Amino acid sequence: MDHQRLAQSTDPAIAAGPVLLLSVDYEDWHQLVRRRYGDPGWSEPGPALARQTQTILELFDELGVRCTFFILGVTARAHPDLVRRIAAAGHEIGSHGDAHAPVWRQTATEFADDLRRATATIEQLTGQRPRGYRAPAFSITSAAGWAYDVIAAEGFEYDASQSPAPSLRSATGSASRGPYERGAGVLWEFPVAASRWRSVCMPLGGASYWSVAPTRVVLAGLRRVPPLSGLYLHPQEFDPEPLDPLLGRANGAAGRARIRARTWQRNAARSRAVPVLRAIAKRHDLISYGEAHARLVQNRAAGARPLPFQGTPVR
Repeated sequence: MDHQRLAQSTDPAIAAGPVLLLSVDYEDWHQLVRRRYGDPGWSEPGPALARQTQTILELFDELGVRCTFFILGVTARAHPDLVRRIAAAGHEIGSHGDAHAPVWRQTATEFADDLRRATATIEQLTGQRPRGYRAPAFSITSAAGWAYDVIAAEGFEYDASQSPAPSLRSATGSASRGPYERGAGVLWEFPVAASRWRSVCMPLGGASYWSVAPTRVVLAGLRRVPPLSGLYLHPQEFDPEPLDPLLGRANGAAGRARIRARTWQRNAARSRAVPVLRAIAKRHDLISYGEAHARLVQNRAAGARPLPFQGTPVR
């Protein structure tokens, strides 16, 4: 892709782009990386999530934004006070499922059980029943389309599990589609932000993409996405300290090499997340998924255009 030509296609310092949706997939990176590499104590709370959460909440207060936190059940049970703190700060609480298991690996019954466990944990800790869901690793593939029926049956009002990233297994997202209703309007779908440049799909919704593209390219691309496209971040991307999986030397040479490579990748995203998000917030209105869903439902009931959202002037 010609990044320079894309960056020059629009001056991001001029009028604001479309309204974007802000979310955090709230999970404990130390828990998940230890589980991946067979640490028997993986379910114990990681040491960094508290400082990551503090950084996130302070940054969002600075930017004057409210976010949707898609809460992972195992993380919520390990860090109940942090989940309560997020809810008390006025952010929307959504569900990221319970065990961070790919949806395509589960049966419909297993998936429903996973959703129920997470919902029960979230309700117990926050007093809120989540209205929105995001699958771990965007793992509702084309072969697991049955999952949307389960999500609706479990009482969710919207889903945010579609991403057009070409690296995902049988990705179901589109680079040019905004929010839409599934079936008879039972479930709204909110895809992740992506832009199309000629024949190339350019995912733009997460810090892992921001780590490999210049900020100017990210900003220019986001001006081209449909209104109410989604941004997704993770707590470890806000860590003020370098990430360390703290696994010791028990995983063998090959395992340690994979861990080092994964940690390097996560630290690259960590170094870019905050400055790029600040730049985005200067050019776009950032709102929660719940707010967007409420606007769409209200507009639908009033017979208005479903997507009349455009950003306010640059701050």
